[in-house]
Amino acid sequence: MDAQSEKHSPSSALDERKDETVSGGTNDFPGYNAKIEFQSREARNVLLKVDFLILPPIVLCFCFLQFDRTNIGNALTDTLRKDINVGNTEVNLAQTLFTVGFIVTELPFNMISKYIGPERFLPITMFLWGIVTWSQVFMKSATGLYATRFFIGALEGGYIPGFALYISKFYTNQELAFRYAIFWAANSFAGALGGPLSIGLLSLGGRGGLYGWQWLFLIEGALTCFLGIAAYLYFPHNAVKPKSFMGKNLSMFTQREASILVTRVLCNDPTKALRYGKPVLPSHVLDTFRDWRLYGHLVAALLSMVMISPMNTYAPSIIKILGFSSLQANGLNSVGSICALIWSVSLAFSSDKFQERGFHIAVGYLWGAVGLLWLALAPENVGKWILYGGVVWTQMGMGSAQAISAAWLTAKMEDHKRPVALAAYSVHEMLLDTNTA
Repeated sequence: MDAQSEKHSPSSALDERKDETVSGGTNDFPGYNAKIEFQSREARNVLLKVDFLILPPIVLCFCFLQFDRTNIGNALTDTLRKDINVGNTEVNLAQTLFTVGFIVTELPFNMISKYIGPERFLPITMFLWGIVTWSQVFMKSATGLYATRFFIGALEGGYIPGFALYISKFYTNQELAFRYAIFWAANSFAGALGGPLSIGLLSLGGRGGLYGWQWLFLIEGALTCFLGIAAYLYFPHNAVKPKSFMGKNLSMFTQREASILVTRVLCNDPTKALRYGKPVLPSHVLDTFRDWRLYGHLVAALLSMVMISPMNTYAPSIIKILGFSSLQANGLNSVGSICALIWSVSLAFSSDKFQERGFHIAVGYLWGAVGLLWLALAPENVGKWILYGGVVWTQMGMGSAQAISAAWLTAKMEDHKRPVALAAYSVHEMLLDTNTA
C-alpha cells in the first residue's frame, strides 16, 4: 500500500449526516481541523504517545484509589480488629458507609468534573482522600472506622467515571474497550502490588510505636497525597491545551499531533464537541435515565459486583482461613490479581479487534461464575490448594467485562448523557459493596 492510500481526511471519513453535525458543531472546537490529512502510521504514533504518556499515570492514580479502598482487607489480617475493638459486624457497617459515601457524591462530583475538567477536579479529591486514608492511623474505636471509611468513599466518588470520560476524549469509540480495560486493570495492578506492599508495611509493626496496620494506612495515604499533587500538575486540559507550571507550558503533543487526535475523535463521534466546556444540566440527567439502553449495563455492573465486592474485602482473609499464614495470604492474593489483569486485557483486546461486545461480556461473566461454583461445590475434605485455585479463578473473572461494558455504553450514549451514564454505571458497581463475612 502506498503512502497516498494510507492518508486520512476528515471530510472523506464522514458520511453526509456526520459531516453536517461536524460542520455545525466542531469547527470552533480547539484543535479541530477539517482540512488536515495524515497517514495511518502518523495516527498510530500519536496514539502511542497517549498510550504511554496519559494512560499509565491515570492507571497509577487508580491503583492508589484501589489501595485506599481495599487496604482494610490487608489490615484485617493484622491486629486491627483487636486494637480498635471491632468485629465483622462493625467492619461490614464501615464498608456499607463507604458505599453510601461513594453513591452520594458520584453523580454530583462527576457533574462538577465535567464542567471544570477532571484533570483539575479529580487530583484535588485524590489529595483529600489521601489525607483521610493516613488519618486512619488515629482510629481508636469503631466510630473512627465508620467516619474514615465514609469520607474515603465520598471523596472517591466521581473518580472512575470522570477519568473514563477524560480518556474517551483521546480515542475513538472503537478503540475504547482495550484502553478502558487497561484503566480498570488498575484493580488487578493494585491487587498484585498490594499483597507484597502490605507484607512490607505490616512488617513495620512496632516501629515508631505504631502497629503494622497503622504503617499501612500512613504510607499509602501519604503516597496518595503526593500523587494527587503530581496529577494536578501533569494531566493536560486536553490534547491542545497543556498544563502550565511556573509560567511554562508542559506540552506533550505538537500542534499537528494535537490536531490529529482531536480531529479523528470528532470525526468518529461529532457529539463529543457539542457540550465542550458546558455544565451537565438536570434535563440531561432525566434524558439519561429515560434511555432504556442504560439499564442493561447497570444490571451487568450489579452482577459484576457480586464477585468483586467480597473478594476485594475478604480475599486475603479467605486465603488465610484455608490454612496459610497472614504473610502467605497477602502474597498469594497477588496471583489472582495478575491472572485477572492478563485475562481482562486480553478479552478487551479481542473485543476491540473483532468489534464485538455482547459475546465478550458474556464470556467474562461466565468465567467468574465458574469460579464461584468451584468454591461453592467443592467437597468438604478437598485440599487447600484446590480451594485456592477456585479463589484465583474467581478473581480472574470478577470485573473482566467491566471495561467492555463501559466502552459499549460510551459508544451508545450521546455526549450530554455520558457523564451521567458513566456515573450511574460506577455507582451500580459499588452498590453491592456491603459485604458480609
